Amino acid sequence: MERCRFRIRFQDRVGMARDVAAVVAVHEANIVSLEVRPGEMHLQFDQVPAAVLSGILQQLTKIADVLEVTPVKWLPHELNQQRLRGIFDTVEESILITDKHGVITMCNQKAVEVLGLSYSLVTLPLQEACFPPEIADAIISGQLKQREVLLKTPYGGVRCLVKSNVVFDDHGDPEGSMITFEKMSKVRRLAHFITQPVMVTFDDIVYSSNVMAEAISLAKTVARGNSTVLIRGESGTGKELFARAVHMASPRVDNPYVVVNCAAIPDTLFESELFGYAEGTFTGGLKGGRQGLFEFAHTGTIFLDEIAEIPPHIQAKLLRVLQEGCVRRLGEMLENRVDVRVIAATNRDLHQLIANGSFREDLFYRLNVIPICLPPLRKRREEIPTLTWSFINKFNQRLGKQVTSISDAAMERLQSYDWPGNVRELENAIERAVNLTMGGKLEVSQIMLPETAAGVKDRNHLKKAAAEAEKETLIDALDRGGSIRRAAKLLGVSHTTVINKLRRYGLHKRPEDSDG
Repeated sequence: MERCRFRIRFQDRVGMARDVAAVVAVHEANIVSLEVRPGEMHLQFDQVPAAVLSGILQQLTKIADVLEVTPVKWLPHELNQQRLRGIFDTVEESILITDKHGVITMCNQKAVEVLGLSYSLVTLPLQEACFPPEIADAIISGQLKQREVLLKTPYGGVRCLVKSNVVFDDHGDPEGSMITFEKMSKVRRLAHFITQPVMVTFDDIVYSSNVMAEAISLAKTVARGNSTVLIRGESGTGKELFARAVHMASPRVDNPYVVVNCAAIPDTLFESELFGYAEGTFTGGLKGGRQGLFEFAHTGTIFLDEIAEIPPHIQAKLLRVLQEGCVRRLGEMLENRVDVRVIAATNRDLHQLIANGSFREDLFYRLNVIPICLPPLRKRREEIPTLTWSFINKFNQRLGKQVTSISDAAMERLQSYDWPGNVRELENAIERAVNLTMGGKLEVSQIMLPETAAGVKDRNHLKKAAAEAEKETLIDALDRGGSIRRAAKLLGVSHTTVINKLRRYGLHKRPEDSDG
């Protein structure tokens, strides 16, 4: 039934509310709400026949000191509720307000969407609004502050991070709770955006060989899909760079990218790390249990580096995840569906591991849907100059150096070495060399590498090698500059620095150095 709402303006005096109420009562209308403030009153009563309404309004205007009676669409408290509702519905988190008995008195649109219920959930107790009984009891008693909870909605289980705070009345007594909750998938995405490392794209991968161009072309093509990728190659060839680039070029780019180093996780923790555990599974485990890395990577990509190191007893469970898209936490019977793209990498011969029984053949075929092989650096030596200059520019910026050239002898040394550590070892060698150089040119003496078949001198003692390289650079600068001051200018260091280094290496000033 429609209700009548009016605003009454008046000269403030004692008894005004009584006089207004008396007029309405005489006409036997039911007053629903009466809000009074100085000089203004808002009146709401149930709908009455038109003749009765006319009589009420006529008598209200005749009350002493009444200035104006006008109809309004909403009362002040209704407008405040609408504003509060608008604020609630713009908040990203789901919100429920309950009384002290756990009965829902208010909710926002997000809560309605997550719980899969309508606004009729208002007046429902928490136990009937998808919350497990033990969680509802913990909220009512004020014992739940924050916990991951499985809410049982009409559309199935939804894992949420639930937070609860007790609401107190004006006397400091508890009168209910404010509950906020968020889907764990959204919490994971937030954690991803906060903690994700710097990502790389295919444009960041430096190469100049045909074989690498073919590998990148294949990776760009498969990035657009969801199939599992297996990247093989020796240590240091850039397998993780490729995995990151595939993720960045995929439709999952805005979702988590999770890196798992299978060789770094102890066997006893492997299952709980990957698949999570339920509350009470372990002594000292987290209250509410813990999600595994597969759940954390939901809707994103998980990179399983050094996949050959995964323990045999975990391989069967991983195979089920790949086949069924489901994970089961330790200590739980319920399986959780996960939408995760898997990229695996290894530097080991998986065929040999299959032959000796340490790697499951069926798991290999499930992983090897799209194989990408990265060749070692010794089989693409034409890329060494390109990579070298890329690293020189990188370390110039990082170390504040100005290396602008490299001697032919230094480049020949780089190209004659076999690089068992591949691109990673080359990067380390260039970083050392840029650190050692005092001028703008990388010399062969600054390229320190282990002994090779090409006869490169063994450089096991880094401090001695660095001192020799610095001494040679000083002598060269003095020969070219003719004086300490000009040598300092050539080297880009101070005059005092050159003098101190001359003393350190026992190099005495010459007669023509009097300008220093």
